[in-house]
Amino acid sequence: MRDNVYLGYEDAGRGDPPLMFVHGVACHRGFWAPQLGRFAQAHRVVAVDLRGHGESDAPHEPYTMQVFAGDVAWMSGRLGVRRPVVVGHSLGGLVALELAARYPECASAVVIIDSVLLPSAHRPEIVHELVASLRGPAPAAALRAYFETFFSPHDDARRKSWILEAAVKTAPHVTSSIWEQSIGWNDAEALQRCRVPLLYIDAGTPNADLVRAGELRPEMMVGQTVGSGHFSQLEVPDQVNAMLARFLEITVPPG
Repeated sequence: MRDNVYLGYEDAGRGDPPLMFVHGVACHRGFWAPQLGRFAQAHRVVAVDLRGHGESDAPHEPYTMQVFAGDVAWMSGRLGVRRPVVVGHSLGGLVALELAARYPECASAVVIIDSVLLPSAHRPEIVHELVASLRGPAPAAALRAYFETFFSPHDDARRKSWILEAAVKTAPHVTSSIWEQSIGWNDAEALQRCRVPLLYIDAGTPNADLVRAGELRPEMMVGQTVGSGHFSQLEVPDQVNAMLARFLEITVPPG
């Protein structure tokens, strides 16, 4: 428990380097099931429930990238997870980036999966409309409608239904605050301050300006999945896992 806020997690496997998995907004640690099963065979793996999500407490407070990164850093120290590779999906990728920038001694490498990174100038307008809807009379319907845009025609219908049902269980005061606070976060600065090996796994969505990101971090590796929408770690786990394994092999060798 950090500052009277309970933070849920799952801890399995043994072996270095350890991996910490950070989910996206309105998700939970269960969104990493295919990765935990694969990498726990040779690594210690920890999947967290960010505050406000899953089994973690959901206090009424601003949900900032800095708070989330502080939670992950605290959990890493509390659990004795030394220099993990931090893998984040969507919001979790930005949390991982902030963690590496703010706590340079914590992460040994960062993997970002289809996060909104260096978005267009229209992003604040979109977010303000979403936040207003989430604070309106039908927040679950607003969140479901927004999440509907995350899927590709190739995604499994049953998995899509499971994701949508999981998403609307997250409290609106949490989701609205996350998106509201995200507008003030400086992703370009975090990219430049992050000095550990970095991989961005793109799902072919318009979420990231990878050209500009490459200018800010020329050494950043980029991979792209085929045949999935935003939730590629669930939809095409073999592709994501293969890229993660290769990234680990060439950047953070065991021992």
